[in-house]
Amino acid sequence: MAQYESSTQDRAVALRETLVSLRILGEKDLAALKGCLKRVAPEDVAVVLGDLDTEERLAIFKALPSVESRATVLEETDQQTRTDLLEGLSEDERSEVIGEMPVDDLVDALDELPRDEQERIIADLKEDEAEDVRELRRYEADSAGGMMTSEFLAAPLGATSGEALATIQGNLNAEVISYVYVTSGKGKLEGVVSIRDLLKARPETSVEEHMETDIVKVDVDTDREEVAAAVDKYNLPVIPVVDSSGSIRGIVTFDDVLDAVQDEHSEDMLRMAGTTAIHPYYEPIHVGVAKRLPFLLVTLTGCIGVLMVQEHFKAVINTAELMLVVLPIVHLISGLSGNVAVVTSTVFVRGLATGEIYPGRISRAVWQELMIGLLIGLVIAVLVGLVLSVFFGRYPPGTIAVVVCGLFASIVWAAVIGALVPVCCRRLGIDPAIASGPFVTITVDISASFIFLLFVLLMLTGEPPAAS
Repeated sequence: MAQYESSTQDRAVALRETLVSLRILGEKDLAALKGCLKRVAPEDVAVVLGDLDTEERLAIFKALPSVESRATVLEETDQQTRTDLLEGLSEDERSEVIGEMPVDDLVDALDELPRDEQERIIADLKEDEAEDVRELRRYEADSAGGMMTSEFLAAPLGATSGEALATIQGNLNAEVISYVYVTSGKGKLEGVVSIRDLLKARPETSVEEHMETDIVKVDVDTDREEVAAAVDKYNLPVIPVVDSSGSIRGIVTFDDVLDAVQDEHSEDMLRMAGTTAIHPYYEPIHVGVAKRLPFLLVTLTGCIGVLMVQEHFKAVINTAELMLVVLPIVHLISGLSGNVAVVTSTVFVRGLATGEIYPGRISRAVWQELMIGLLIGLVIAVLVGLVLSVFFGRYPPGTIAVVVCGLFASIVWAAVIGALVPVCCRRLGIDPAIASGPFVTITVDISASFIFLLFVLLMLTGEPPAAS
């Protein structure tokens, strides 16, 4: 995979350098530009366009050798680039290129146009294509219905193998021709037969003799994460989508699942980092600020909480010298505990997303993280105690003992919090990815500081904490 990504990036860099070095854009040499683009895959052009300004993007896009290649570029490029390209085309040019796109990608492209323009393009489509587009637009984008394409092959119950094979031969432009779905009544899915089985079967035999009836399928409202999990679990190149009555409404192909997984992974990583944009470098600065500021304000709230904990203990620990000694260590405690919590929560977020951690395994997973936290806490606490003893002789043995005990307790507590917060978020219907960001950090910072200062209060002063 790394080698593939590297070669793709190398091709993109080489293409961009070729365009610049030949000064094609500056000279407006369309013949040279078209000659260059004929030798390049549209998928590579889609990558390059994201690095160019709007004028350059449009010049390259219009110079592509065919409408089909332009449609492919629109399918493969990022959302912002696609929007810029569509806005730079005339109405007729937009209709022409969008009409060449698969129905599911066409719906995505339409969503980036003004409503009146959307309706105009839909009106120009063939009646069956327009109906398919309106059908797909009814569903949420991150559901199976929003991912599916309505371009699939179907044959009725009672059809012969020869008739089913003729269905394939008459629809060679369909997105997937390797499977024919067998339906009854109002499109109810009864089975599926592969092209391999049809080619081996005698033409006069019934299609029911060769079809599989134990079908893995998803509902139109199934979340895209669950769709991806089903495709991965059963190693499916395509999965049918049915409605509440069991009628097949479309299929989700492997490439669409891969796109969904990449988007989901990007969303999770960006949420964990404190933002929500899929393409943060293509959004306006004020939009980036608006998306990131709430997460940072949550973190600021946590910092204020830590200060309030420290101020509370300053009031009850009446030895100023002792507070001067232990307060710097609070930052050490918070930092180490926060790292442990973030690592643990990241492991849990991934496990919940992939299905490795399911309801019946949660207790075992939390127990395992508790044991890991105990061992990590023991090792780190002992190491910190040794470092303080050897290199920081000004700390008395009692203080070092408090640091060791407080650090151990804080790390164990952080491991538990890091495991439980994502689980609780999932139970409450909140995206667990958010739990690996500011929320876990502030919870652990405040609680770890409290635990450590409580150890200081009880072990070095012998006084219980005063009531607020």
